[in-house]
Amino acid sequence: MLSRRELASVSAATLAWLKNASAAQHQWHLRYAPRIGLVPSLPIPRQLEIYAENGFRAFEYNGLPRHSNAEIESFRKKMDALKMSMGVFVVNKGGWNGDAMCDTRFHDGFFADCRRAVEVHNIIGNECATVCTGLTLKSLSQEEQTKNCIEALKRAGEIVEKTKMILVLEPLNIRVDHAGYHVVFSDHAREIMEKVNHPKVRILFDMYHQQISEGNLIGHLRKHWDWIAYFQVGDVPGRKEPDTGEVNWRNVFKAIHDKGFKGILGMEHGLSVPGEPGLKKCFDAYQRADTWEG
Repeated sequence: MLSRRELASVSAATLAWLKNASAAQHQWHLRYAPRIGLVPSLPIPRQLEIYAENGFRAFEYNGLPRHSNAEIESFRKKMDALKMSMGVFVVNKGGWNGDAMCDTRFHDGFFADCRRAVEVHNIIGNECATVCTGLTLKSLSQEEQTKNCIEALKRAGEIVEKTKMILVLEPLNIRVDHAGYHVVFSDHAREIMEKVNHPKVRILFDMYHQQISEGNLIGHLRKHWDWIAYFQVGDVPGRKEPDTGEVNWRNVFKAIHDKGFKGILGMEHGLSVPGEPGLKKCFDAYQRADTWEG
């Protein structure tokens, strides 16, 4: 429950919504996880309160490692009080260039970030953590860069193997947001997974990116099912909540549910309407997309 101090600072509209939120009564088929920052004006503990009040039992937060250990411990206490789980944070802060995997010169930085990820995991107890290969290089062949990624992920798997955390490699689109990213297609990610062959290293199937890069979401997620440990959601175009773009999320979510997925689907997108009204619109859209028979 919100404290008196928190109650005093929450708008009347928000309180009315929390009290009567239809999403809280919805029996979710899947473990959807709103991201921290959907309404950045609200403190993180309050964001978690709102998510829990609406029936969500998980969350994700890419920027968690930037916080002090003391702050992370406070998030864990709130998370436990609300009986919530955590999905991903991003491991390697230099995943767009710098401390990435494509060039062995930057592997030490990547491994240091993996060790920090273990430290964070030991506090927060997240289920997965995102790793990024970085941008492709002109100085090395594609084959050599893939080989370097494989070697980096083998070592990363060893660093985290005594934890309950799975590192998930995320392919990213090259046509809109991340021009020059090395791993774009799910087939390429699968190739890397098979050669890494470590139980603590799997694929993050971000459906926003994969819809742009290759489409056929249901076909690709079924093809690579055994190597996927985490999903992320974002409609195309715009990277907003379901019902704002072209993806038939009801069919996609049903396909994931029918395969028996027990992991988390991170809501890594923006809101089509800002603020608290947009959050309600978002949660209502997920409820519609999560409703089917059979």
